[in-house]
Amino acid sequence: MYLGAALAGAAIALAAERLTPGDKRPPDPRERRLQFFSQLHLTPAQRDSATVIYDERDRRFQALMEQHKAILEPVRTAQDSITVETRQRMTQLLTSEQKAIYEQMLQAQRDRAGRSGGARQ
Repeated sequence: MYLGAALAGAAIALAAERLTPGDKRPPDPRERRLQFFSQLHLTPAQRDSATVIYDERDRRFQALMEQHKAILEPVRTAQDSITVETRQRMTQLLTSEQKAIYEQMLQAQRDRAGRSGGARQ
């Protein structure tokens, strides 16, 4: 039951990551972490301890994702297919001027994803 919920959550997170065009997150996960620590006004000792905690979490998440890669990869492939179809349909709907803007928006999204190691385009 918990595994199903975790996998569903991962799939939803992947979808949200791919479909959020106005994503304002910093591109680097380490940079996001440092901003998080800064907002909490952590002392250097607290930052060191928090880094250990989050590094361990990241290792555990990575192991979990590797363990369930065979299940998640078809979800990612299906999401990619839906994304391509959606973009094709949107392109058909738009005027030439709107298409140019849309392409710029998509390129900015690809650039952000490339820097953060996020969504594949």
